[in-house]
Amino acid sequence: MQRTRTVAVALAVTLSGALGACGPSRAADGAPAAPGATSAATDAGGAAGAAVTGAPAVASTPDTVHIVLLVIPSTANAKVLWGKKLLGMIEKKKPLVLARPRDSGPLDVVVRADGFLPVQTRLYTFADSKLSVKLTPPEEQKTLLGYREPPPPEAPPGAAPDGGAAGAPPAEAATSADGGAPP
Repeated sequence: MQRTRTVAVALAVTLSGALGACGPSRAADGAPAAPGATSAATDAGGAAGAAVTGAPAVASTPDTVHIVLLVIPSTANAKVLWGKKLLGMIEKKKPLVLARPRDSGPLDVVVRADGFLPVQTRLYTFADSKLSVKLTPPEEQKTLLGYREPPPPEAPPGAAPDGGAAGAPPAEAATSADGGAPP
């Protein structure tokens, strides 16, 4: 009898751990149990319920997330802007750590540094994260994905394309002796 009770308790603890303890929790929620199903606590004489409650509780998540921002090259000073609001400065060889409320939505930020192109990126607030931002000097902008050559400059509206006077009709190639009358 003792052996079968021990096996039943071990089996109940194993099943409740594998199934997420759905039997006792459904009964505790007031939901009807499946027909023919019995809870592990009643089968094992209440010992399984004590074993399940002795399990470690799930750690609660903190209310804030920490986002660490770095710049490459690390010798540059940069500022991080969220719209017009300055979130912080990234100093030489030091990261910027932002503390934000968890799941408060994404942050679209711009990282600006003297002598480099501005970088737009998105920071997410669902978990702690670390982001390295590569800064690019203007003379290397051709190496960036999506770069397009700038269009050629347009001529001012008063200038003619062939260098002639503005508004003058184009010169005729050949004039006939009869004054250009049609034949």
